[in-house]
Amino acid sequence: MGIQRGCVLGAIILLLMASQASVSAYTSGRVDPPTFTYKNGEWYDSWGYNRNYCCSEDGYMPNLAYETLGINKERAYSIGQGFMEDYPDDIQRAKAILKYVQRWTEYGYDEDNVFMGGKAQEEWAWNADETSHAFNEEANIVAIGDCEDMALLCATIYLGAGFDVALVLTTSHVALLIWLPEYQNANIYWDILDGRGNGWIWVEATGESNPLGWTPPDFNDGYWDAFPLNAVISGISYSPESPQDDDDVTVTASIGLESGEIGEVLLVYSVNGGAEKTVSMTHAGSLYSATIPRQATGATVEFRITVNDVHGGTSESAEYSYKVGGLEIPGFPFESIVAGLAVGLLAIYYLSKRRIVQTPSSQVPH
Repeated sequence: MGIQRGCVLGAIILLLMASQASVSAYTSGRVDPPTFTYKNGEWYDSWGYNRNYCCSEDGYMPNLAYETLGINKERAYSIGQGFMEDYPDDIQRAKAILKYVQRWTEYGYDEDNVFMGGKAQEEWAWNADETSHAFNEEANIVAIGDCEDMALLCATIYLGAGFDVALVLTTSHVALLIWLPEYQNANIYWDILDGRGNGWIWVEATGESNPLGWTPPDFNDGYWDAFPLNAVISGISYSPESPQDDDDVTVTASIGLESGEIGEVLLVYSVNGGAEKTVSMTHAGSLYSATIPRQATGATVEFRITVNDVHGGTSESAEYSYKVGGLEIPGFPFESIVAGLAVGLLAIYYLSKRRIVQTPSSQVPH
């Protein structure tokens, strides 16, 4: 099946509701049944987010994603953690998650399925935990809903499974991207200008057979917004690049978070595989920096950057390392010099052998 048409940023049905009290799931505050407040003609959850409207400061995009992450994570995130344990390979895990969501959700329109105060809701959104409580694998019950609910469910599960995730918002649809540049079968690899280049692939859960990495033709133009849910850690560098035993090393990185609510940024490092030490990074704008104190010649220092957001979510960079000491020639690392000498000696030896072979036999020296 292709992408379901007519998705008007709708919602997913947990159970067919005749009134507010008939909902059976966990809302943002884990209240069962969840509570919603009706004001100014629209319904708000216990976080103060508007479940009838997507695009405002208190709209549901991307705010509902944070209701099921960090300190608020519950069933949907734990499903992702289960996939992390069962599928060590990133690509197999990514495929399995999409198939899982496609299996246990079914597309449906809000106005046919969501009722609040006895009235059908033309527009409604559920968070990932509410959605995850709507399907029951043992009883073979699926959750019925539309694009943003499936995207929110997918996003939380992928995050729990260790992927970097960005929600996608177009004028008529919600989907998501995951960072998986090693995947070979995407029709488009997207760059969302986070400093990492092309490597984000589309995840479309609204059709039961849409493959991982398939961007629907309607969205090939890239005219949509992406909301990264992980902190984007880019531009990591350290100075000096060839530290000596009298050099403190300054680590710098650019940190971005769509929610704009970074709690703390930490530099975690170890020396020669020893116990890890943590230093708080200070910032000027989006640039964060911290200093690793000088180490003895020959020491190997490994470090990474950890970002904690105010919702309790954590993002980490890859591991970096450097070795203290050695010959220091600006622009010419010691390893490069050694390699160059080795190549030069081999070339001289090879050329000398060629001259002997090409010399006529009568002139071969004795």
